[in-house]
Amino acid sequence: MLANAKSHKHSQKSAIFKDLCILILPVAIGRKRITLFETQIKKEGGTVCSVNEVKSGKVSPSHIVVEDSLFQNQNSYEKHIGSLKDKGIIVCTQWLSDSLKWQKCMASKDYQFKVDVIQESLTAGGDDCSPAKKQKLSSDLRPEDTTSHSKSTDIETFACSQSSSSKNKATERNALIIQELQKLADAFRIKGDTWRSYGYTKAISAIKRCGKVLESYEDAIALPGVGDKMASKVWEILETGSLRKVSEVCSDEKTRTLELFTNIWGVGPSTADSWYQQGCRSLNDVRDKVSLSKQQQIGLKHYEDFLERIPRYEVEEVERIVSTEAKAIEPLLSTILVGSYRRGKSTCGDIDIMVIKPDSLNSKDILSQILLSLKNRGLVTDDLVSMEKEGNQRKYLGVCKLPGWKHKA
Repeated sequence: MLANAKSHKHSQKSAIFKDLCILILPVAIGRKRITLFETQIKKEGGTVCSVNEVKSGKVSPSHIVVEDSLFQNQNSYEKHIGSLKDKGIIVCTQWLSDSLKWQKCMASKDYQFKVDVIQESLTAGGDDCSPAKKQKLSSDLRPEDTTSHSKSTDIETFACSQSSSSKNKATERNALIIQELQKLADAFRIKGDTWRSYGYTKAISAIKRCGKVLESYEDAIALPGVGDKMASKVWEILETGSLRKVSEVCSDEKTRTLELFTNIWGVGPSTADSWYQQGCRSLNDVRDKVSLSKQQQIGLKHYEDFLERIPRYEVEEVERIVSTEAKAIEPLLSTILVGSYRRGKSTCGDIDIMVIKPDSLNSKDILSQILLSLKNRGLVTDDLVSMEKEGNQRKYLGVCKLPGWKHKA
C-alpha cells in the first residue's frame, strides 16, 4: 500500500503539464525537435494540438509555443502568428525547456513576448524604421528583462547548492553529448564524408570550450557554429540519453567494416572503401586478397597493439631511453615530450618526442645516428615513414617496443 502511495505521489509530481493543451507552431522548429517536445508534454500529463484544430475551433490551446525568430519582422509575424494571437498564451520555446528542466510549469508571463508592443511598433515603423527604432524593436522581441535576471539568479543559487554528485552528473551530461556526436564524426570520416565529419567535430569543439553544462536546445544553439539541426541532436541526447542517428549511421555492415579497415595504420577512407568494393569484409580478407604497402603490412601486423592507448608512464620510459641514447651520441642534445602527453592527456595515441640541439651543432646525421642506436637496442622495430626534412628540421615515424610491452607507433 505504501508503494502505491509513493507511486501516486510521484505521478502527481511529474504531471507538470496536467490539464494543459499546448500547440507547438511548426515553423522554424525542426520536426524531430517538435516530436521530442510533444512526447515530453504527453509524458508530463499534457495534450498537444495542431494549427488546423485551433483554427477550426475544435480545441482551445492554453499555450502556443513559438520560435522567437518569427517575431523578427512584420511579414513573418502576420503570416504565422497574427491569426493565433488571441487563441492562447504565446510563449517562447524556452518555457517548455525550462519547465522540463526544473520539473514544474514555469510562469507563462516570464516567457511571453510583448505582442501588442511589437505589433504597434511594426505597424507604425513600416520599412523605414530608424536604426534606433530597430534596436528598440530587437529589445522588445526578447522575453521580459526582469525574467532574465530572476532566472539567472535561480540558476546561480541552484549551482551553489548542488552536491558533488550532482556536479558529476552534470559533467557527465556534456561528456555523453560529446560521446554521441563523436561517434557520428568518426563514422562520417571513415566514409569519406569530410564535410559532415567536420560539422560534428566543430560542434564538439564548441561544447568543450563553452565552459557550461548544456541543459536545453537553447543552450546548444547559442554556441558558435551550432545550428538548428545540431542543437536538436543535442536536445535529443539530453532527453533520451542517446541519438537515434548513431544507430542508423554506425550499425550497418559497411560502416563497421570501413572502421575496421581504417584502424589499420596507413589506410584512409578511400583505400578502405576500395577494399570493401573488392569484397573484403575482415582483416583476413585483407591479408589474402589485397596487395599491401610496407606501412600497411606493419599496421596489419600490429593491428591490436596500435589500437590500445599508451599510459603516460610508458611514454615517459620511452622518452628516457631516447634521451639516454641521444646524450650518448651528443651530450648537448636534449629531448622533450610533446603532443597529447604535453597536453596532459591520461593516455596517448602515439609517442611524440622532440630532440633539441643547439644552433652551433651540425644536425645532418644526428637523427640517423640516434635511430641506429635505438634499433640496435631493440626499442625501434619498424620504419613507418622514412626520415623527412622540413626546413632545418627532420622528422621520423616508426614503431617502438619496450621489453615485455606491446608495439607502439
